[in-house]
Formats: sequence, structure tokens, C-alpha cells
Amino acid sequence: MIDFHIHSYFSDGDQTPEEILRIAERRKLSAIAITDHCDISGRFMYLPSVSEPRPLREYIDEIRNLPPNEPVKVFTGLEICDFSKSAEYPPEFAELDFLLIETFPAQTPLYKTFNPVAEAIKLKKKFSFPIGLAHPTLQDIEQNIEQLVQNNIFIELNVDKLLAHSKVKEILQRIAELLHSNSKIQISIGSDAHIIFVIGAVKPIWDFIVANDFLDRLILI
Repeated sequence: MIDFHIHSYFSDGDQTPEEILRIAERRKLSAIAITDHCDISGRFMYLPSVSEPRPLREYIDEIRNLPPNEPVKVFTGLEICDFSKSAEYPPEFAELDFLLIETFPAQTPLYKTFNPVAEAIKLKKKFSFPIGLAHPTLQDIEQNIEQLVQNNIFIELNVDKLLAHSKVKEILQRIAELLHSNSKIQISIGSDAHIIFVIGAVKPIWDFIVANDFLDRLILI
């Protein structure tokens, strides 16, 4: 199994990247991605304390320099949650493996609302690595399916957002139909873990992927 949506202590998670890696190995994950919250300028967000965010350079280096771990492959990503700043993309973005675009932006006057699909398309024109929507709802997917296909934007199937819904079976069935009829859309799987107990909690989505023969649609695998 894989878990490509995990937050560390660089934003609002409670574990270091190395601690996350050790947990992933114990839970027999084959690949993980650290995807901390940041804005489009590369500044980390939602820190639990008043401390200043650490540099993006430090984040990338800490993940890249993790101890070698044969069973678990580690990818470096980010979840972009704010597009308020009209700044050039930081050069460090070019070193990432992929980007997630938040689809549930914070409802606060501090941050402007944005269109996740439109922002994903802008980023896709700039970078060659995968760009995707973080935990989209079924409605998000249905309403934007043509743009997602045309612009090669992947969708994340997120345990936290999908399985909490009372009609989860119907939702997964409809997502399967959409994916079967749009064979170019790639997929990611994520737990959106912020605490140790949630890391790798993706088995229902993994089983869905296997049952529908979608393994070859997973990003970076």
C-alpha cells in the first residue's frame, strides 16, 4: 500500500519525516509522500505554535536525506493551500515529486478563496511533475472531469473525506464509473495523516484500486 498525503512537523503534523518513515516501515507501506501545507510562495502554513515557518530548502533536504530504507520509497510533495501572494514560484518547487492543490481552503479572512482546478492547470503549465487535487469530493470530480482529463490533473482518493460519508459505497461506485470511462486520469491515495495513528490508514481505498484494476493509474509508481 501507499500513502501520498502525510503532514509532518513542518506544518501541522506531529511527527518528523524520519519518524513518519519508521512508522511506514512498521505498517508495511511500499511508498509514502510527505505533503506539508504551504502557500504558493513556499511558506509553510498552519503551524501549531507562533514560531516562524522553516525554509522550504530545509524541508526538501530533510526528506531527501532520510536514512536509506529499502522497503519504503519516500517522495517529496506539498499541499498548496493559499494563492493570495502574487509571487514567483520558489525555485525549490522544481525539486518536488508532485504537488497537491487544496480543495477545502480555510474559511478565514486571512486567505482569499481560489479555484483549485484553475490553479492546478496554471501549475501544470509550469512543471512537468504530477499536479493533483487533494481530497476532492465526488461533486468536484464530476463537475471538472473534462478539465482534469484535458490538463492531465490527477485526483487523490482520500480516506478521511470519502469513507466518512454515509453513502460511501455509492460514491465509490460512481468514482469507479468516471475513472473507467476516462482512462487518462491518474490517481493518488492519501490518508491526510496529521497524527501517528492515521499514517497508512488507506486500506479501503487501496482495496478499491485493486478491485477496479487501477494500479497502473497511480502516480509515481
